[in-house]
Amino acid sequence: MQQLCVENNNNQSEIKAVKRTATDEHDADSLEAKRLKPSKDDTIGAQESSTLQNSIQAHPSPKKRLQIGNKSANDKGKHNKGEYFKFGNYKHYYGKRLQDTDFHDIRLDVLAGHAELFRGKQILDIGCNSGLLSIAIARQFEPKSLIGLDIDRSLTNDAQTAITTLKRASNVEPADPTKFPFNVKFVHGNYVLDDDVLLEIERPQFDVVLCLSVTKWIHLNFSDAGLKQAFRRMYLQLRIGGKLILEPQAFDTYKRRKKLSENIRENYAAINFKPEDFTNYLLSPEVGFASMELMGVPEHCKAGFKRPIQIFSKN
Repeated sequence: MQQLCVENNNNQSEIKAVKRTATDEHDADSLEAKRLKPSKDDTIGAQESSTLQNSIQAHPSPKKRLQIGNKSANDKGKHNKGEYFKFGNYKHYYGKRLQDTDFHDIRLDVLAGHAELFRGKQILDIGCNSGLLSIAIARQFEPKSLIGLDIDRSLTNDAQTAITTLKRASNVEPADPTKFPFNVKFVHGNYVLDDDVLLEIERPQFDVVLCLSVTKWIHLNFSDAGLKQAFRRMYLQLRIGGKLILEPQAFDTYKRRKKLSENIRENYAAINFKPEDFTNYLLSPEVGFASMELMGVPEHCKAGFKRPIQIFSKN
């Protein structure tokens, strides 16, 4: 649900807080692949959606950011392509959900039923991909601030370019940092920390943390231990009364991705912490969430994308 303070004097310090604990080791990869389906009532709006897409297409990432080993991530070879997308950083991963000309992520329909959780709040979106869903949430639900974090620098660059374009086109003077599009910021980093000891410096700074279809990619790349650490970090970053909005992928979707890299193959074989165990772990004393409720299940999409969205509350 929602992330880092983006207010006048606090803006830069909070962004640094995210970057300080994020790992820059994987510049060419991402934790999230966003699902999109167009709707006549697109939250970005037809004109802004067009501006957003044109901006992303007009500013491709430098080739040097797409290097995997000694070869380019743009190499058409099967092995290189799999290695590049090992974090699930597909720009059009959810293209099958598109039906009209405007982008509309169908999870917005579920989130809209709990709009009060976002309004006036500070949000962190983990694995924001190219930022389309983050921008839609910021525009539709009016949070005080929203920070999108992704492990793929090229995706966060695209997202920040898009929001900068929207800011320039807004014609709002003076700019209000709590109003869209000035309440959105994208940063690059790995949410999984190098060492668990770094959890000791975490502080509550968000009202909502969003983790939507990201758990599989954290799990495959950083093992059971990495995902458990990420869950503990989410709890620590939430204020009292804060909410974690979680959309985990089912374990049967892991198998088809286990060959993306040797590291993923080894982590997959060693997994003991299954998605059906996540709720009990998050509610256990090791993490500390007080309760869980089902927010809803996205409709009108392929069965594989009908993933329950849960709300975990911190008391």
